[in-house]
Amino acid sequence: QHFRATFLAHTLGMLELKSNRAADAKKVFVDAIERYGNSSQLLLGAALCEVKLGNEGAARRLFEKAVNSDKKHGQAWQSWGVMEMRAGNYKIAKTLFECGIQSVPNHGALWQAYATMESQRGNIEAARALFAAGVTKCKHHVPLYQGWACLELRQDHYDQAKKLIGEALTRDKTQGSGWLVAAKIEEKQGNKGLVGMILKRGLECSPNHAELYCAIAEYEFNRGKIDKAREFLERGLEVDPLHAPLYHKLAELEAKIFNLEGLAQLNKRAAEVFNNNALIPPPASMQAWGKKIRMARPHIKLPKGIAALAGMVNGQVEIDPESVHEINPDLLIQTMSNFEDGIVGDIFQESNGV
Repeated sequence: QHFRATFLAHTLGMLELKSNRAADAKKVFVDAIERYGNSSQLLLGAALCEVKLGNEGAARRLFEKAVNSDKKHGQAWQSWGVMEMRAGNYKIAKTLFECGIQSVPNHGALWQAYATMESQRGNIEAARALFAAGVTKCKHHVPLYQGWACLELRQDHYDQAKKLIGEALTRDKTQGSGWLVAAKIEEKQGNKGLVGMILKRGLECSPNHAELYCAIAEYEFNRGKIDKAREFLERGLEVDPLHAPLYHKLAELEAKIFNLEGLAQLNKRAAEVFNNNALIPPPASMQAWGKKIRMARPHIKLPKGIAALAGMVNGQVEIDPESVHEINPDLLIQTMSNFEDGIVGDIFQESNGV
């Protein structure tokens, strides 16, 4: 009965948080903690609310309680590390990711977050090694393949990127983000026809992925297909009416063709949902986080609480060298399926059956 009540409270709190009602979600989690005790899941939920509300200090205390309550709660380690990463505290984030990986080595999101941080800091070889170790430990964690593909794409290593995203889509073709990466690779190489095919196939496999509607609308707009682009954006809003970038893309489209009446109607719709003007783009938060990470804050000391936690996890905060340094990323990629050779035949042949 206690577990069921905790589970229901956690579910309700996360639903409120996902609906952008962080204050209401916080109340759910705080009440549940008072009633049912320091469940790691409830503490994590409360911490995420504080992050959303901009209360880093309160979030940090709750994250610490969460990992103390359950040191194998990989999501708590990962979420705390990501918060510190976004704040530019990369030394602390590194410690948290490594503590988490030592506690839960098969938690793919921890490897992914750590590798992403190193990539954003410009430590490409370290990031590549972490992605390789991650897919070795967590073979079924598809976002790791996607993240690694993005890394190779940014380095203009298109063949490696195609193999990695091919592996991701082979493992789970319902993850829309994988199709976005595949389309971006072809776009970078000037294969415009394949871009459209990939995005359309992506929508067939992942019809609820809002960003796919944004991407295919932009593709159609660039081809001069204004009505088609608008249709995809409207379909995307039907799927996810709270996805702000869809409103912004649609507002951009109406503004470019001087459809002032359509733009006014859209602004009214957006204001009802977000209390915001649709022409104002959503916050470029990831760019801000990336800038903080690159700037870093080298003089920030590791808090005593975090240092103590690090000491509790095997006594030393270092990733097992066998997990990272002895893995050959290039060799690992070579063993993966070749996405480029089979892109039309293997991936699109099922389009009528999905």
